[in-house]
Amino acid sequence: MTWHTVSPASRIREGQLLCFSVAGRRLVVGRTARGYFALDDTCPHAGGSLSEGMLEAGAVICPIHGHAYDVVTGEGLDDGAEVRVHPCVLEGDVLRIEIVEDAAHPGEENES
Repeated sequence: MTWHTVSPASRIREGQLLCFSVAGRRLVVGRTARGYFALDDTCPHAGGSLSEGMLEAGAVICPIHGHAYDVVTGEGLDDGAEVRVHPCVLEGDVLRIEIVEDAAHPGEENES
């Protein structure tokens, strides 16, 4: 497990979605009234970039087929498919995201 600095938090406005490449992964990073979140950016259905979608009622909406994913749990709200959630912490104005190595992305915790 490795924490990565991705952005000044003030760069991300409430309701905004941004795409970041972190340790070899594309992440959608956003902000709700409850705080910041990070999910894998690729929709498990059509491969759409979730960062190109919309943020609505605590869910990221895929721009290709409209499926929604909870930003806290990653759970698909339409069919139960999931996207991986990555823990975020705010340190002053610095947003940090934790990346956990898994079998699908070996060795990435050694990358910066």
